[in-house]
Amino acid sequence: MPDAPAWIVLARDVSDSVIVGGQRRTALAAVLDAETGMVVNVSPGTSIEGVLRRALKSALTTPMPPLARAVPRQLVVPAELLQPTRTAAGRLSRLTDAAVIEGANMDDAEEIMDNLVGHLEGRAQPDDLPAADDYRVLYRELRAYVEAAPWKRWTDSDWFTAHLDLDGDHIELDCIVLGNAGVQHGFNAVPDAGQLLTASTSGAGDTLSHLDGALLVHLDPWREMPGRFADKARRYGWPSTHRLVPSLTSVHGGQPADLSRTEVRLLALVVRGVLSQDARRLVAADKPSVTGKLTFADATVGRFDVTRP
Repeated sequence: MPDAPAWIVLARDVSDSVIVGGQRRTALAAVLDAETGMVVNVSPGTSIEGVLRRALKSALTTPMPPLARAVPRQLVVPAELLQPTRTAAGRLSRLTDAAVIEGANMDDAEEIMDNLVGHLEGRAQPDDLPAADDYRVLYRELRAYVEAAPWKRWTDSDWFTAHLDLDGDHIELDCIVLGNAGVQHGFNAVPDAGQLLTASTSGAGDTLSHLDGALLVHLDPWREMPGRFADKARRYGWPSTHRLVPSLTSVHGGQPADLSRTEVRLLALVVRGVLSQDARRLVAADKPSVTGKLTFADATVGRFDVTRP
């Protein structure tokens, strides 16, 4: 017989992201196979305790294909779920012998949970999910961006042109820094600057239809940030003292989507490039472009050539 698996168990209150008619509160639990990262079960409900019990029971009886029914030897959970999971498991006879332990370095599992929530929000999901290491690099670059406050020096009429090389592909993006007018802080990278110009004159409900391939960063105060973006920022060390927090969106088929691994890396690379240009803003204009590179955790090297406005 195969060895008993270990399961990762996660649960969140997602009320500010997923609205269910007639419910004031929405919670979501997910059970993941620790070895493969595959989803064993996902269960929604109105309370953390309820969804944990339902997700564990369903994982035992009707796991998602191609996983076979199994009784886990171990349940791995974040610290805040230790007691609720022990309580839920204690009510299921087949889990009485399963050890419930606190997990370490669970960021990759939390990313899977983020994408499940994004799916329920109606955001398209990528085939190549980003790893936690990719997000660590991106959030480091975004933190440098916020701390440099380039919107003090550039307006949304100032376009940067970026030539990027990543994983053997050459990508060109036009980028703007947002926030000079004090209305919406952020950063936009699009395949063609004309897309944003067209989007700005379209109807409010039609904006994304003109932004296919765009990578959008909104920076908003903590109190205005949807929970899953705020939680993600905290996971990657975003300082609570920073007033502005990032939310991330890509656009595909005119619809909002969660970023793919390639898009996370491209966004980190182009933010680094624009910041390099911002740091050179007082250099003589006879060298309008700046080149550089960014190395990712798996030793992949991305290269940029960014021209100032």
